[in-house]
Amino acid sequence: MLEKYWNYRERLFNEFIVVSPHVEEFGVNIPATDRVHDSLGNPIVLSWGDGNCNFNHYLGFLATEYRLLKNNQSDYSETFEMLIYALIAIERLDLYSEYVLRKHNNIVHIAGKDTITDFIVYPDDINGFLIRDDVSLGFWLRYSNYFGIKFGWLNKTRDGTNTFMSVFQKGLVPREEMSQDNIVRMLHALAVVKKLVDSEPESMVDINYINDLIPRYLKEKKIIDNGLIDIKRWVDDITNRLMLQLQNPYPDMALTLKPFGGMAKPSKTHFLSIISTRWYLLNKVTGELVAEGSGEDMGVWLNSYGFAEAGNAITESNTYHFDGSNFGADKYLFKSAVFKQFKLVSGAAIPLPKGFDDYMFRDLAVIADVNWNKKSTQLFHSLRYRREKLTYEHQVLILYLLHNEKYRSFYENGSRYRNEDMAFYKELLMAAPANGPSSDKNLPDYNSLWSNSSRLIWPGKAVPNPKYVWEFAGLDYLYLHNLYRLVFEPENFSLSNTRTKQNVEKKYMNRNNTEPGYKAEFFFAAPKINTRSDQNK
Repeated sequence: MLEKYWNYRERLFNEFIVVSPHVEEFGVNIPATDRVHDSLGNPIVLSWGDGNCNFNHYLGFLATEYRLLKNNQSDYSETFEMLIYALIAIERLDLYSEYVLRKHNNIVHIAGKDTITDFIVYPDDINGFLIRDDVSLGFWLRYSNYFGIKFGWLNKTRDGTNTFMSVFQKGLVPREEMSQDNIVRMLHALAVVKKLVDSEPESMVDINYINDLIPRYLKEKKIIDNGLIDIKRWVDDITNRLMLQLQNPYPDMALTLKPFGGMAKPSKTHFLSIISTRWYLLNKVTGELVAEGSGEDMGVWLNSYGFAEAGNAITESNTYHFDGSNFGADKYLFKSAVFKQFKLVSGAAIPLPKGFDDYMFRDLAVIADVNWNKKSTQLFHSLRYRREKLTYEHQVLILYLLHNEKYRSFYENGSRYRNEDMAFYKELLMAAPANGPSSDKNLPDYNSLWSNSSRLIWPGKAVPNPKYVWEFAGLDYLYLHNLYRLVFEPENFSLSNTRTKQNVEKKYMNRNNTEPGYKAEFFFAAPKINTRSDQNK
């Protein structure tokens, strides 16, 4: 199993991600999820998916690998460095999401002296509003050769090509924002990072910035202080920003659901409203609801108790309950969804259908250890119930790691749960194809259990287009393997060798592409602090 892990790890870093100390280049340090092959087996399209599994699995994979290496007195410096690069990719998305949208829509925010003050408001733009990725045309021009895929033909909007797919290029809308399920999964990963990763010397990490905004912010927040990177403070700060994106206090409008009005909408008046809430997601540049997962179906409100409990659990505070989220229907409905039953006063309960997909409720409950009452361990038993296509095997292991003191006895040596679950996870991991997950049923080691972007996030989900052969990054395997090792076999973990730092040969626009009239939206990297007169030099 460890040899397979080494193979998957090497494959990830060689074929699905550009790991780079140049942390403000768009697209770097964010892994792709899958790729399409032609009939000869050559990769022809690389996809970054919708941001729900790749980035969050990547954070979890690195955090768990760090802990395993450090606990086994092995060199963890490379893993820690890559984790820092990934966290800075979050910072890059946070700071430059508004910049990208303003540039794309030609909205000059402040008439300043340079490109930064024209399009960036510091520190206000570091606020938890994130687009899902920044895998841009500029990134693809630079690095398509590295992935062994042709640059491709420009699309009609001239901001992408036909050989890569990203939400930056084309989501439901271009430069699509994070939805509530993106935030749920990000919080899930951040909770694991905070639990498992220690503060380490800043000198362990080789970083090159383009401007001083991100390092200035990290130092002002004392995330980097006295030569140390304070991981716990960093996770708390990111969590706080994400949580505040979900809450819209007065004088912001409330989200109201009115009879015969379709989905809920922000409104200044509650007249005739069935439900109103201040839990929803806005695009901070357009002022409109985000394209997906905004809460217009009242979904953010239904998760509000869980969001607040998760935010409080990660930051070890009592900060995030808001607009009644700790009382009445908000709390009752969330717990009812987690345990799929509506409790009645008499002690009876009305069950919800077994096929009810409760992943967001369960993810948030795992972070905060939400039970019907604080001393209950019902959540652990509920997560062990394995439903076809709705299993989410990682949740119970994460619950155990995050709340180890409470659940330690469940996996004590010789216990029934330990024997049963250890065998279950080992069999599942052994079933993963040696050369990585694939949709190709003709492969001798094809396994339907490992045949999509993530069995942890989308168990049983079909591939996007069955006409093509799809190959997957395998981050679900890497993450689940490490969770299994931390819980059941924490000893004797090592790496066969450390990753050889990629010597990526960047490709730049040739002379023909730089001639006047060649119009395309590249977004290569964060802006430098240059005056307008210097922009064309």
